[in-house]
Amino acid sequence: MPRGDPFTALCRQSARLARPVVADLHLHTTASDGEFTPSQVAAFARQARLDAIAVTDHDTLAGVSEAIDAADGVRVIPGVELTADWHGREVHLLGYWGKTPPPGPLPETERGRHLASRLDELCQRRRERFRDFVRLIRESGQPLDDGLVAAVEAATVSLGRRHVAMLLVRTGIAATRREAWGRFVGPLGPRVVPKLRLPLAEACGLVRESGGVSSLAHPPAEFAEADLAAMAAAGLTGAEVKFPAAGAGRTAELKAWANRLGLMTTGGSDCHGPDGRGVGSVGVSADEYERLFSW
Repeated sequence: MPRGDPFTALCRQSARLARPVVADLHLHTTASDGEFTPSQVAAFARQARLDAIAVTDHDTLAGVSEAIDAADGVRVIPGVELTADWHGREVHLLGYWGKTPPPGPLPETERGRHLASRLDELCQRRRERFRDFVRLIRESGQPLDDGLVAAVEAATVSLGRRHVAMLLVRTGIAATRREAWGRFVGPLGPRVVPKLRLPLAEACGLVRESGGVSSLAHPPAEFAEADLAAMAAAGLTGAEVKFPAAGAGRTAELKAWANRLGLMTTGGSDCHGPDGRGVGSVGVSADEYERLFSW
């Protein structure tokens, strides 16, 4: 069938619309606490026949350029999952730059540089926190090899608790990540330096002023419409309504709230590796994707 034939185009469009997920807008890589490299994430996206993905590592855009280089037909949307604070509670804010041309993840403007500077501060605090975990684990009598600790630190820009758990497993101190979490990561959490959390209004402003849009990641189960409304008043422009923990009822509820509040809706697998939440397992449909990234 000729490539330019109208019937061919119609068949392709019908096949695209029949797919329940065409874009996964919440993905982590080895640039933060994911187990897949950005290139691997792009490869999994092709296998899943996705049109687009958003690389949203914790507090960094370090994995975006590699994913773009490896995309091979999949659109890579520069993104980030910012650590934010809302009335004393940690929340996560997804930032997206849908119109940013590759390969640079942020516009070379003063506002873009301001966001980059704040991301550096967030990642530096994460590094301090990781070292605090290492110190306390050693003080508990557990040996941690300096070389292995340094290798884990060098492997990623944005360190997190998963890296601590992985370190404990690799050294044989814990047999599994679950054991590492239960014996060390969880109990020691209150004793380490806390993560730096940007006030939600500041985080939304940083994303907006650098040319992006923001979406609240995996809204907590206890959040109500009034919470989203207050966040929207503080600058939030969207809400993630499709994510692994959200059942059909919660998704419908979040969508209804977002529509009433004039917020855009996003969705994604929150994939961190081979843990059952594969690339493309959750995401947005063709219609949702086109509405979202028509700005």
